[in-house]
Amino acid sequence: MYGAGGGRAKPERKSGAKEEAGPGGAGGGGSRVELLVFGYACKLFRDDERALAQEQGQHLIPWMGDHKILIDRYDGRGHLHDLSEYDAEYSTWNRDYQLSEEEARIEALCDEERYLALHTDLLEEEARQVPSGLEKQESLRSERTSG
Repeated sequence: MYGAGGGRAKPERKSGAKEEAGPGGAGGGGSRVELLVFGYACKLFRDDERALAQEQGQHLIPWMGDHKILIDRYDGRGHLHDLSEYDAEYSTWNRDYQLSEEEARIEALCDEERYLALHTDLLEEEARQVPSGLEKQESLRSERTSG
């Protein structure tokens, strides 16, 4: 990983890696590199009690004394003590700005579109809106006869 001079060593090609011709034959496109992967043996210990405690969240601690918000003791959010500067309603750039009726209507429509997938099965809705093959043929025939 590091060279003799203290800096990073240049990546070397492993002896197990070989370049071969790609799927198109010799010289017919990109080259394929075989990859040698190896690992080390390790011993796994089964501890059902500890696994159950982990599953139930017993390892979590309350954030800032609030038992509704539980975090892992290594969670970086444990270092945040005052979130008021990050709250949207206290930000300084738009504190006094109020939406007009038209802007509020547009924002409501945008929110409806934004969160549509949360409340609606979009694939089912699309299948309902797209006519089947027979219905398409029938509509084309009726257009030809009337036009």
